[in-house]
Amino acid sequence: MDKVVRRVTLVERSGQTREAKVLFENEDEDDDRTPPHLRNMERSVRHMLKAQVIAAQEAYERHLESAGKGGKHWLTDGPRNMMRARKKAMKEMRHASPFKVEKNPEYDEED
Repeated sequence: MDKVVRRVTLVERSGQTREAKVLFENEDEDDDRTPPHLRNMERSVRHMLKAQVIAAQEAYERHLESAGKGGKHWLTDGPRNMMRARKKAMKEMRHASPFKVEKNPEYDEED
């Protein structure tokens, strides 16, 4: 059976006797034992880690673009590239956070 299926129950509705027989029950019910607040916290941690990956990828792409210009553009563009990558990561964190993450006006300048 697929992992999505937790339980298969056969309900007999004929006559006076109505029975429900469990034909299949999945033994992997760890999700049901996890308290809801821990599931929410795990999801938040997962999204924050995803935001960090986005920041790293964005900073790397911006660095390659600056280095491609030649000379020492990568050095002069470095701080701005890092701030823009952080801005993009913070945007991802705001979308995924269970609590409200305020915008920081210092990092919310237009490109």
